[in-house]
Amino acid sequence: MFQTRRRQVLAGVVFGTALVLGGCSSSRSASKEQQKVDQSWLARVPESELGDVRNAQAEQLKAQDEVTRADVAVKDAERAAEVAQRNEEAAKLSTKANQTAVEAAQATGRASNISQAQAELKATEGKQAAAHAQLEWRQRAIETQKARKDLRQRELELADARLRQAEMEALRNSDDVRAKDLSEAEFTSAVANAQRNTEEAQRLVDQRLGEERQARGDWEKLRGESRGYGGSGTSDGE
Repeated sequence: MFQTRRRQVLAGVVFGTALVLGGCSSSRSASKEQQKVDQSWLARVPESELGDVRNAQAEQLKAQDEVTRADVAVKDAERAAEVAQRNEEAAKLSTKANQTAVEAAQATGRASNISQAQAELKATEGKQAAAHAQLEWRQRAIETQKARKDLRQRELELADARLRQAEMEALRNSDDVRAKDLSEAEFTSAVANAQRNTEEAQRLVDQRLGEERQARGDWEKLRGESRGYGGSGTSDGE
């Protein structure tokens, strides 16, 4: 019985300790998240000493605008893909109709009818292949724009980090004693992390852009071939 009670006491101590340590850890995390300059403190810094802050604010606003523009570009790419999909569906219907025409011509046994129907079928098959390639290109373009939107978001995060760093430096240069409570290393680390994320996002954009260009090249090649069959190919939608 004594052993049981002793185990219960020890368990209570361990649990209580875990709660305390967990609370401390949470406090530290919250403290890290709050590493920014209070705007009321910054308001006491003379405007003549806020040049870098104002420049960083301008870059942040520009980055926000680029995120909005990137979002619009994604929607535009999606609409272009929808048009390309409808073009492909129409091309499939034309091919099917011409296949039926070939069968009908063969039933007549007349060589001239068969030859004409087969030529028309070949032209529509070429147009269908081009329409499919165009859809592939448009889908690649969506992926490019999504990657670009992610890049713009990372650039905004970098601009945010640089702005907070500029605010901290302005406060420190103004000899405000409260600046001592701010960790310069944390601000520097935040900028470095944001810079790495931006560079990774840029590499993905470059990769997606290369894939998109390859898909467009494939479409342009097939479009040219379909025109050689006497068809007009598919419009690029631009």
